[in-house]
Amino acid sequence: MGGTSSILKCTTPLQACEGHTGGVNCLAVSTDGNLLASGSDDCTIRLWKLIQGDQTTKGLRCDQILAGHTNYVTVLVFHQCYLISGSADRTLKKWNLQSGQCYVTFKLHEDIVNTITCANNYVFSGSNDRTATCWNLETGDLVHQFTGHTHPVTAIAYFGTNKMDNCGSQDADSVATVLSSRFGPRECVYTGSADRTAKAWSVRSGKCTLTFKGHNGALTQIKLDRDGKLLYTASLDGTVRSWHTETAKPQYVFEGHKSAVVTMDLHDKMLCTGSTDGTAKTWLLSTAVLVRTYPGAKRTVNVVRMKDNDYVVAVSEDGHVRWFDERTGILCAIYGDKTFQCCNAFEMIGEFLVTTANDGVLYVWERKSVDLKENRLPDASAGDSTEKHQSHIQLAEM
Repeated sequence: MGGTSSILKCTTPLQACEGHTGGVNCLAVSTDGNLLASGSDDCTIRLWKLIQGDQTTKGLRCDQILAGHTNYVTVLVFHQCYLISGSADRTLKKWNLQSGQCYVTFKLHEDIVNTITCANNYVFSGSNDRTATCWNLETGDLVHQFTGHTHPVTAIAYFGTNKMDNCGSQDADSVATVLSSRFGPRECVYTGSADRTAKAWSVRSGKCTLTFKGHNGALTQIKLDRDGKLLYTASLDGTVRSWHTETAKPQYVFEGHKSAVVTMDLHDKMLCTGSTDGTAKTWLLSTAVLVRTYPGAKRTVNVVRMKDNDYVVAVSEDGHVRWFDERTGILCAIYGDKTFQCCNAFEMIGEFLVTTANDGVLYVWERKSVDLKENRLPDASAGDSTEKHQSHIQLAEM
């Protein structure tokens, strides 16, 4: 894994952003990259503005406090000119980023809101009440309630046209056209559940069209490839599975973790996973070959990110962020020390890393530049740089 002398160790954050009076559960970055939202056990959301200044002034500054939820905040998503939040109070809220006012409260769920995704003029949510919902973003009206899972809905994903990612880029006519249109024939929402299945739903009819069965544990996360042809599901059974979205037939089982897979990221031709076994792993999407294992964490790796096919970022509940060279497996940088007991949420904004913990503080770390050229090996997808001899590839029955 390379000599430890070359590892950049950062034990002191650039900034500790205080204000929350409870643990911070979730973070989200605005589409323009200038705003960070944090959701907390204290039932509030804080909006932090990115400040690009000298060493004494750069970092984050709290610009707004959004109050209105009556229980802890679970999930945050920026969409168009709004922030959408979900909470243990069973509601979602739409917030105006300029005024900090709540425009719409979405009420129907009977338990904690676990997951949110947005597309066009619609908001999709999944809850512990075993349902998912589709809402009209503007009015808060219910469009569909998706019922069929027998345990909590833990993950949600959408595929179809998405014409309104940034409302600032739409003129009045195009906005009116999108708002008045209905869903297209291929628009689907996918849900993952603790009942060990994923389901595909027609957003036009609200009916379940396919069920994806095969896991032996609750689903923790789901993702779609860029074309919407493959669905990836991560599970407490320690595997990730890929499925053909047209038929629900299995493609591959990505098998190699010793315990639950709790997070994953897709980037180009690679899949990155994080597990309660304390490791991150990368895999080839096209073959399910295990490329490399990234060890070091003493607790669960609860966030993984792939950055420009150069880096793998593994965030662990041991309070550390580990920054690896994807093509060599070398640990290049580590942020945090033993005084940081956990890491509940993580985001990258500008040149900063932001981590959170149960103390309600956002820790801002300056991302240092690391030159990896001297350590480069041939591309991970070719030659002996893969862990083909260590992988356990299981081609699911078609």
